[in-house]
Parts: sequence; C-alpha cells; structure tokens
Amino acid sequence: MDNDDARRSLAGLAGHAARELLTKQPHWGDAILCDGLLCAAEALNDDAPAQAAEQWFAAKLAAGPSLSGWFWFWAAEALPALNLHLRTGKGEYLDYARAIVNAFETKATHTPDGAIVPHPPALEVWVDVSYFTAPAMALLGRLTGDRSLLERALDQLIVHWRNLADRATNLLWHVAYVDKKTHSPCLWARGNSWFSIAAPSVILIVDSEGSRNRYREKMDLVERALVGQLNAVIALQDPSGLWHTVIDRTDSYLETSAAAGFADALGRAVFGRCAGLDLERARAAHDRALAAIAAKINDAGEFTGVSQQTPPGDFAFYNSIAVGTASFGTGLCLSALSGALAPGRDPLDRESAR
Repeated sequence: MDNDDARRSLAGLAGHAARELLTKQPHWGDAILCDGLLCAAEALNDDAPAQAAEQWFAAKLAAGPSLSGWFWFWAAEALPALNLHLRTGKGEYLDYARAIVNAFETKATHTPDGAIVPHPPALEVWVDVSYFTAPAMALLGRLTGDRSLLERALDQLIVHWRNLADRATNLLWHVAYVDKKTHSPCLWARGNSWFSIAAPSVILIVDSEGSRNRYREKMDLVERALVGQLNAVIALQDPSGLWHTVIDRTDSYLETSAAAGFADALGRAVFGRCAGLDLERARAAHDRALAAIAAKINDAGEFTGVSQQTPPGDFAFYNSIAVGTASFGTGLCLSALSGALAPGRDPLDRESAR
C-alpha cells in the first residue's frame, strides 16, 4: 500500500471519526478513538482530528478521571491524556494521566505476581489490560524521568505473558483464571493484537530513553515474547490480509479490528527491527493488513467488519459476536494507517516541536 493510498484512507476515516466522537453515545472504546485521532492529526499534519480529541476530552479534564468506575473506561484514558499533553504542553493532561497510572499501581487489585486485575474480586488476568496499562506507564515514566515506571511497564507485559501464553503456539489466551489455574478456551485474535501493540510500544519507549541496557533481561524477555507471537500471527494471516476472530480456527469469521491491531504492531516491530522477527515476512504481512483494513473503510468513512464487545466464551460464542463499527476498532485503524505514514515517530518529537 503506497503512502498516497494510506493518506486518502486515513483522511476519510479521520474526518468521519472526528464527527462521530463528539456525537455518539459514550463507550470505553472512545478513548482509543481519541488516541487514534491524535495519531492521525500528526500523520496528516492536520489540526482538525486533534481539535476533536481536545473537545471530547475537555469535560473529562475539568472533572478529573472517574477512578471508581468500570476499569475499561478510565484506564483507557491515560494514553490519550499523555498524547494530548505532548501536543498541547498542558500540564493538566499530564496530571490526569498520572492519576490513572497511580490508580493502576495503588488502587487496583493485583494478582500475587503483580498483574493488574480489571474485575475484582475475581483474580483474572485479561490480555487487553496489557495494552491499557503498560504503554501509558512507560510513556509517563519517560516524560517525568521516572525510570522505575519504565521497568514496571515491562513487568506488566511480562506477567501478562506468563499468565496467558500458550507455549504450543506462542499466542495468548483471552483470560487467565488465577485461582482456578486455568484459562478461557480460545485464542482470540483481537486480544492477541492488544498485547502485540503494547509490547513494541514499550520497547520503543525504553529504547528511546536509552534504558535498554539497564533493563536488558526484561527487555529481552518481552522482545522474545513479542517476536514469537508475531511470527505465529504472520503464519495465520488469511490471504485477504485479515485474521480469523479465533485466530487459529479458519472456521471462524474474518475480522477487521484484529487486522488493524496487528498492522499497527507489525509496523512498530519492523521499525524497531526486533531480534528474531522474520522481517521479510513481517513487511509483507504488514502491507497485506494495511490494504485489507483500508478496503473496509466505506464511502461514509466508517471502518466496518469489527467484532463488537467480546467477553470470553467458547468457540461458538466468539463466532456468534456481531460485526459492525466500533470506536475501538476505528481507533486501531487510525493508529495503524498513521503508523504507515510516520513509522517509528518518537512521541516526544511533538514536545520538542512545539
């Protein structure tokens, strides 16, 4: 997919998404859409998507984060708050994100080995939580000079991997039930994509801060986990460029948000030249995924084919989830297409450019 095609697809998607964010009913995925709009604004050199993101965040910023609410709503807001801080220089956004990250560490329930638990009192490790927590922790650590936060971001990735990894495939289960010492029965594609985005995001932040040697053992462990996962993901890509919603079951339907997530992850991992990644196959898979998700943007600028909110279940349950549009899917698509236009962009470049 060439840059002109990616730019046209991104512009159409961002225009619709900016309008939608300000008018739709609230959903936890809106924070991911907000962050995607900030990525699009940077990639397109266009203020309009970022203005919509700022407008959406304004009431939240005035009220402060609702840390006692449902985890998925408030946890997702840390990363766009940090990126709004980078774009605007406003310390209020940094304080907002700091409050959320502090809640991760001091208010949230943790498993005995330290994984953040989204639905206490049940001791469950959800693959999605790696994305909701670790990148924001790492970016906050870099912005504030708190290197210990960089290490704790790596720790979240490691503990999620240890609880959720299927050693036979190098993929991750959706949920681990710690007390029962078991896990949900299917390898869910979008769940795998959350981890695959989070890991290279943190790796690139730690590398850009110059702390790889300081955290060499943990960085190597995360990189091995990521590379093993992505090499497995590449092998399971459908010729269409998409992936099946139960990723290792070709009798499940093809789904678009996972493809957007994997496209985002592959772009980051290829830029970072992660050790052990099959770069030739990764680049080809990345190109196929970008073309596939761009083709799922309709004439109205909607990203279609997204499986709706998905709790864990059996194979029949995953395969029964309706598809359509969803704010988290649009956010992932915005981020993936933006990454194709600005690969490996250091987020702190925004701060130095102000």
